[in-house]
This record gives sequence, structure tokens and C-alpha cells, in this order.
Amino acid sequence: MANKWFFKEIRRIHASDLRALCVKNDWYTRGDNEEYGHLLFDLAGHKDNITTDDVCEIVQDIIDHSDLLADDFENVAYEVLRIAVTTLVFNEKD
Repeated sequence: MANKWFFKEIRRIHASDLRALCVKNDWYTRGDNEEYGHLLFDLAGHKDNITTDDVCEIVQDIIDHSDLLADDFENVAYEVLRIAVTTLVFNEKD
């Protein structure tokens, strides 16, 4: 029987890419520097693997600090996911 290879999907969002996205779309205009830093680094940039729940939290934070409505959630989520970098890494299993 052939050896099976196992991989794990990793998704990351770089703080600089998220900042550029917010600037491009005129988002996060109602947040202060501390709140913006929380978005860029705590919710996104410093995480090793961004989950779907993390994306939802990022999007909600952007909406809460922008001139956006809850109806904009899917559009913002699409743009946030578009800047995410997804890679496959080798994952040894027994």
C-alpha cells in the first residue's frame, strides 16, 4: 500500500493587506488607533491560522467601525477572504 500524505490548510491575513483593503474601501473610519490595531494585529495579523469564525469576527469589527450596514456582511467577507493567503503544509499522521 502506498504511503499517504496528509496536509493541513493554513489561512493567514497579513495586517498590511487588511490595512490596504480598509484604506481602499474607506472602511474603519469610526475606530480609533487602539481599535484599529486590535483589528489589524489581534484579529488578523498575529494569528497563525485564520478560521471561518475569525473571518466573521474581522468582518463584524470592520462593519462596527465603518459606515456600513449588517447587509454589507457578505460583501465585506468576500473582500476579506480575497486577501487571505491559503497554503497547504505537510502534516505527519501516524
